[in-house]
Amino acid sequence: MWLKHDSLIDTWEQSLTDWYIVFEHGDMPYWWAKYLHPGIRHCYAIRWDGYNWIAFLPNLGHTDIEVLDYVEHSDIENIRIDTDCSVIIHVKVWRESKRIRTPYPVAMSCVEQIKALLGIRKWLLFTPYQLFKYLSGVKNGKFIRFKTTG
Repeated sequence: MWLKHDSLIDTWEQSLTDWYIVFEHGDMPYWWAKYLHPGIRHCYAIRWDGYNWIAFLPNLGHTDIEVLDYVEHSDIENIRIDTDCSVIIHVKVWRESKRIRTPYPVAMSCVEQIKALLGIRKWLLFTPYQLFKYLSGVKNGKFIRFKTTG
């Protein structure tokens, strides 16, 4: 449910994005992985383009874009079963196109890349679990502008 319905004139500086954010356990060889929330240690994004599932796979050393081997929109359940994911959140959000998302240097972690993909400018989101809580609407007991589905 959208909080506000904008006219097309009100949204000329924005673009609508529709992604599924996948959170997974993610076995990591890094020393800081033990401080990350169990079950939500890594995140990536997938989307249905009308014909294929496309995956945006951010890592510390590189980012991959892949066409997944699923051919139906309803295969989202098979993606959940076949991967190491803990939860998938469906996110539809208006991104602002004219504002700089972050004017300062950041480490290009999976969270920063997903934040850039969605246009999130919250600089205190560092871990996948913090991003999960933010996208789920668990932010000071208030719901935010994201539509989440299970």
